[in-house]
Amino acid sequence: MIEPTKTQWGKIQGIALARAFSLLGSGLTMFTLIFREQKAGPAAVALLLIVGTLPVIIFSPWAGTIADRFSTRQVIPIVAVVGGSAIFLLSQDLEHWMILALLFIANTCASISGPTWAKLTPLLAAKEDISRAMGTIQSYFSLAGLAGPFLAGILIKATGYFWTFVIDATFTALMAFVPFIMKVNHEPQELAEGEKSNTTEGFKFLMKSPLLRSLVILVFGLVFCVSVVNVGDVFLITRIMGGDSFIYGVVGTLFALGLLLSNIMIGRTKVSMTTELKVLGLGMGILSVSGAFVGVAPNYWVVMIIWFIAGVANATINSYGVGMMIKETPHELQGRVFAAFGAVVSVASIGSMGIAGLAIEFFGVREVFVVSGIAALAAFFILFPTVYREQTKIIKASSAS
Repeated sequence: MIEPTKTQWGKIQGIALARAFSLLGSGLTMFTLIFREQKAGPAAVALLLIVGTLPVIIFSPWAGTIADRFSTRQVIPIVAVVGGSAIFLLSQDLEHWMILALLFIANTCASISGPTWAKLTPLLAAKEDISRAMGTIQSYFSLAGLAGPFLAGILIKATGYFWTFVIDATFTALMAFVPFIMKVNHEPQELAEGEKSNTTEGFKFLMKSPLLRSLVILVFGLVFCVSVVNVGDVFLITRIMGGDSFIYGVVGTLFALGLLLSNIMIGRTKVSMTTELKVLGLGMGILSVSGAFVGVAPNYWVVMIIWFIAGVANATINSYGVGMMIKETPHELQGRVFAAFGAVVSVASIGSMGIAGLAIEFFGVREVFVVSGIAALAAFFILFPTVYREQTKIIKASSAS
């Protein structure tokens, strides 16, 4: 790959905006499914989230290989049309197993498109602008997250469980045209004669790099402990605190607002690698305790404040953490590394959600939130020193050269 000398901010923003609309639709779908199925209890909600996350784990080696070995214009149109069709069918009155199957298909397509889009960032951004580019991209994603819960809450309350799926299906299908409209394409590196594509190379690279290995293990620990909130917050807000679909949407919206403001700041501010590392540590520390604070919150107004702060903290991982990964990964492996990272995070999320669904049934929402928050904070104190030490070595080596 020839590294760009000038960052193409227009194309970065255009692609990010298109993807943000698609993510807005995805948020509408998951919000609707969770709110519609909550009457079946925490285990049913956990099953939805697990089925939605499984494709990232199962197909990550192939998704990353597809991103590395096929062009953007070959991959995106196919997954956009198939995924959009599956989402539209979710709007119909279906058996529960069919809902799970369609959700699985739609998220399989999403698991393939993610690494494919990620391959474009280092082609459009100069290396020194990678973290700022990630901040800009995440800003648009945060806007989608900001609008998603709010819009879903209003639509469900006013129209029921139909239009959210139609909107998501439309946005997803329209992504098929984005690579051509924006005039972007990742041309894959051809294999040498007799060479075979190694689908597990992404996992191997993550484990061989001391920095990435420690970063991935830390993120795994945080996600495992914090993801219980994804299962339990709807019950905490609606059943214990007396909120409705609108209030539940506002809680999610404020998390996204924190993400947005933080990402805007990151995207507009160029800082040293040392500062990036320190801010990343601060963000991870704050995020690790957020679940415990939600568990002891007296009402949903306090939960809104906590989630806003947690959103600000989470943005540091999306921008600085992922930025570190991009900088340390050769371009020809980035698709597989992104997919492997996503799979590791998804394994943590699924394991957490599976345990959370049962734990909440037996012990209660607040108790599970507090215990998971304490565990997340312990993971941070145990694992972040390794991340700090390894990245500091890289910074010193870069300065010396």
